[in-house]
Amino acid sequence: MTKHSEQILEHKQSRGVILRLWREWVSVYRSRIALALGLMVIVAATSSAYPALISEVFNRLQNNIYDSLYLVPIAIIFLSAIRAISMYLQVLTVNKLALRVTTDIQKKMASHLIMADLSWLTAEPTGSFISRIMNDLNIVREALVRLANNLVRDILTIIAMVGTMIWFDWLLTILVLAVYPIAMRPIIRIGVAQRKASGNLQEHLEDVTSLLAETIGGARMVKSFQLEDVEKKRTNNAFETLFVKLVTLLAGRAKIDPILEALGGVAVAGVIALASYQVMQGTMQIGDVIGFITALLLLVQPVRALGTLNAVTQEAAAAGRRIFELIDTENKIKDDANATAFNAAKAELSFADVSLSIGEAQLLHNVTFTAEHGKTIALVGPSGAGKTSIINLVPRFVDATSGAIAINGQDIRGVTIDSLRAHIALVSQEAVIFDDTVAANIAFGKSDASRDDIIKAAKDAAAHDFIMSLEQGYDTRLGALGSRLSGGQKQRLAIARALLKNAPILLLDEATSALDAESEKQVQDALETLAEGRTCLIIAHRLATIQNADHIIVLDGGKIIEQGTHKVLMANQGLYARLCALQSVS
Repeated sequence: MTKHSEQILEHKQSRGVILRLWREWVSVYRSRIALALGLMVIVAATSSAYPALISEVFNRLQNNIYDSLYLVPIAIIFLSAIRAISMYLQVLTVNKLALRVTTDIQKKMASHLIMADLSWLTAEPTGSFISRIMNDLNIVREALVRLANNLVRDILTIIAMVGTMIWFDWLLTILVLAVYPIAMRPIIRIGVAQRKASGNLQEHLEDVTSLLAETIGGARMVKSFQLEDVEKKRTNNAFETLFVKLVTLLAGRAKIDPILEALGGVAVAGVIALASYQVMQGTMQIGDVIGFITALLLLVQPVRALGTLNAVTQEAAAAGRRIFELIDTENKIKDDANATAFNAAKAELSFADVSLSIGEAQLLHNVTFTAEHGKTIALVGPSGAGKTSIINLVPRFVDATSGAIAINGQDIRGVTIDSLRAHIALVSQEAVIFDDTVAANIAFGKSDASRDDIIKAAKDAAAHDFIMSLEQGYDTRLGALGSRLSGGQKQRLAIARALLKNAPILLLDEATSALDAESEKQVQDALETLAEGRTCLIIAHRLATIQNADHIIVLDGGKIIEQGTHKVLMANQGLYARLCALQSVS
């Protein structure tokens, strides 16, 4: 593809982004747009009246006509007041509209991320999403304000000023209009460069945001391994690169005003020369010259604003393209067109020749087993064996590449995702605690739960005692990510949350790994009570906790290599027996 072809394609893409932004997000606010347009017309009209009034004053003075001259200053003050009020209301309206539009887009982006596939969310750094929602939207917001003001108000002002200039002298007006188009070609080239520079800048901002999140989030490890100097070097390099990219962007913007300034000087010089000649010839009055020059000077600012508009628009197009890429990312995990709501008090879970591949990696190979209603199935194996992959398949965080997963004989792809997940309670190794009260965190999956139900779940999860020791008990706010709690306390709240949901299928992904021995015993007792009458899949790090499981499946390399009860597997002297020996489990 030639450079010219690339430029045409990029221009089409930018235009498509701007048109989509207008069509889907801006044009829906028609009343606000109409109000802003009306105010812009008033601003432009009052601006064009200044040169006429000034011309009238000097022409009257030149011709010794003093009647009603005192009314001109009053008229100027009146026009200034109207223009000032209109400008204030117009700027307020435009900014509110831009904020409303970008807030709508931010809501859409956040909603899309909340509903997005888990595999996509975990594959991208968190900083990438945050950067698009915050940094890219700021660029779009600035562009919306500039477009509303420059593209409409300033164009109206330019039209009004050009009309006024033609009224004064058409020949001088042609001279001015012949000069400014010369600037269009270099300004367009600058805009193309700005789009590329802006895209590179936004990508680097993603990296910087992710780097800061890693550095701050991993502060404990950084300090323990004495890597402060390494992290300082990484962040310093990132910010230096950011500085270079910002300077490149600012340098592009800085070229535009000098180009327009130089051409403006040529225009003013030509006007003065030609106007002086016409005055000497008696074909033009001094007041008209002053009025024309006033109109020309009032024309300069909106022309400059339009000159920088192309660069700002191209930067917004680059940011908008990244925003729409996020919004347009389709979920692979979604309801089938004929999906039905699932409703069952009991659940038998079966895997039939299930395989799972993500990219080039095959995580599971032809896994087949059945978890009967009321039975507890333990998944055991070394790291990377495929245990968590099986857990992730049940609530459809990912979908199997081949094979079938069924509940009560019904393929889970044939039921709605909401109804499927309503029947599943999950407790993972990393407990997720939100910046809310203890009660709200426990009732996270069941917002209509009573306080008595919440307390009972907390007691069953061995969490009630430490909750009551907090300042405000169940009404204590826990801080970001549960910063006020220990790891074991977070885990017990997560278990209480699962207990309260009371779902027929229970998934425990090393749910007791963060507990001390005493709390683990209490929680194990609670989990055994909870498991009665429910189908449970358990991943256990401590093999002593799953000896009483109804069935144990041993995985290695994504395959089931042995299965049975604890007693049978110990007798087989296979991988399970070796893992137990390493933990002194008999």
